[in-house]
Amino acid sequence: MSFFLVSKIAWFLLKPLHSLIFLLLCGVFFRMLGWKTMQRLCVLLVVLYGGLIMLTPLPELAMRTLEDRFAGAASGPQVAGIIVLGGATDDGGLVAARGQPALNGAVERLTTAMALHRAMPERPLIVTGYSGRLNPRGLNEAEITRMFFEEQGLPMAQVRFEARSRNTAENARLTAEFAGQDERPWLLITSASHMPRAVASFRAAGLTVLPHPVDFRTEPGRLVWPREPDSSLRLASVALHEWLGLLAYYVTGRTETMLPAP
Repeated sequence: MSFFLVSKIAWFLLKPLHSLIFLLLCGVFFRMLGWKTMQRLCVLLVVLYGGLIMLTPLPELAMRTLEDRFAGAASGPQVAGIIVLGGATDDGGLVAARGQPALNGAVERLTTAMALHRAMPERPLIVTGYSGRLNPRGLNEAEITRMFFEEQGLPMAQVRFEARSRNTAENARLTAEFAGQDERPWLLITSASHMPRAVASFRAAGLTVLPHPVDFRTEPGRLVWPREPDSSLRLASVALHEWLGLLAYYVTGRTETMLPAP
């Protein structure tokens, strides 16, 4: 079974909302069987886990630790070009049916890449990503991104698309083939919380990158708490996904360090 498939199944089970529902269903099941000890254990886990997520600042602190790791935006005339990771597009089936690009909450990845490319149009812009969905349909990320760039009038002569990768490790490995032998650093654009895993992956692939994080969800040095429960749940989901991703990549040898240094 491939790493990609295992990671998708594992995340489906570990995603905070899913795991809370799973624990509740287990509690109901154990109640039906008359296993009171197991039922109480499930209820206790729901209360503790749900309380940590919705009643404490832990999700924000976990997210802010990731976002602050590479907090400064990079730039400079000596870069080889720009790399932007996929993940900002929505359902390819919807795009194919409606004929319009559909974007998600990480759209700053694409808008920032456009602005930087317009500022240095002679540098190549590499868009990396096919689809992170388990069962992709319709247009892939590269096709949707091309549609969006063309709609916005971005000059496409220096834009290249890597349209095979399905996770961050593949983004790095396959983009390295596009980058060639240029030893200058590349500007790397992705969501701030995802940047540590992206930097570790690109370093392992042999590319020197200058992190240019976008799509921040927390404020530096300021704790926005208490939050609405749904906001805390979203932060917890993103933060847990990235921390587990960092651990999984390091344990499986896809990166050389779990939490890369700036």
